[in-house]
Amino acid sequence: MYRGSRLAASFLLVLTGLATSAIALFVVPHVAGAARWGIPVAIAFAIGHWMALAGIVRGRDWGRSLAVLVGELGGGLSILAGIALLVGAGPFGSDAAAGPGLVAWTAALYTLLAIAAGRVPVLARLSPLERRRIVYGPSFAGIATGG
Repeated sequence: MYRGSRLAASFLLVLTGLATSAIALFVVPHVAGAARWGIPVAIAFAIGHWMALAGIVRGRDWGRSLAVLVGELGGGLSILAGIALLVGAGPFGSDAAAGPGLVAWTAALYTLLAIAAGRVPVLARLSPLERRRIVYGPSFAGIATGG
């Protein structure tokens, strides 16, 4: 219930959604090889970003939950990429120097996304006065009740 958490979560969802959509549509189909199941999984993960964004922008409780789930899955994928780097699997091809920075950036980005989405207020769990403050803003909560 912090001011700006919906804005931060929305911005991070747009940022990660664009990157994930580009990877799912242009990178994964060319490198999937025998693992063709990865293409629909990557596209579903990209669609999940945009669905969570729609839910967060519209102030829905399921949008908050989906955004936290997207943050958790993205963080898990970055941890998996970090482990792959440690064991020498070379998940980023011949440019291994960019790998640790990319993994750290992705982990930090999805961590911030999950934290910001987790702070988005859930309207169903709020008291009527808190709900009015979220919907109308703190200055107009008393005006909306008539007192």
